[in-house]
Amino acid sequence: MTGTDFEIPTLKTERLTLRAPRASDFDAYAEFYASPRSHIIGGPLDRTAAWKILANDRGHWSLRGFGWWTLHDATGCVGSCGFHLPGGRDAVELGWSLFSGTGKGYATEGARAALDWARTEGHAARWHRIVSHIDRTNVASAKVAARLGAIDSGAVSAHDAGCTVWIHEVAP
Repeated sequence: MTGTDFEIPTLKTERLTLRAPRASDFDAYAEFYASPRSHIIGGPLDRTAAWKILANDRGHWSLRGFGWWTLHDATGCVGSCGFHLPGGRDAVELGWSLFSGTGKGYATEGARAALDWARTEGHAARWHRIVSHIDRTNVASAKVAARLGAIDSGAVSAHDAGCTVWIHEVAP
């Protein structure tokens, strides 16, 4: 299902709400992408580039019927996670970024909710392959992928030689 009338689902976990990216989330995006913490995913970036990422996270839903959610705890927007399939790629990618709230298990909790949604809604069965491209130096993300049951294939990511491809089970 795609198009402008597509409603992005809201997911709830014990501590998080995963919801559609909104303009009101921009300050959290801009602060994170301007910080040195964003270097692992191409940052630091200026506010214009951060806006493009927020818009991409939102717009992917209309183009593909799936995409990224923003992660919210009791304090506000703490990150984002979800799926994307850029043009020219052959596998859906599951990704996550924590803007704040690191060390609390939020990335794992959010990504697990996203995977459960994909499996429950039947997307995963149609995708046949779900991967995460993780920078070799990003130990925290590798631990998240492992907690989710993904296996490091050892293969080098075609779009980033610094990353390896982690493979997630399509079925639960």
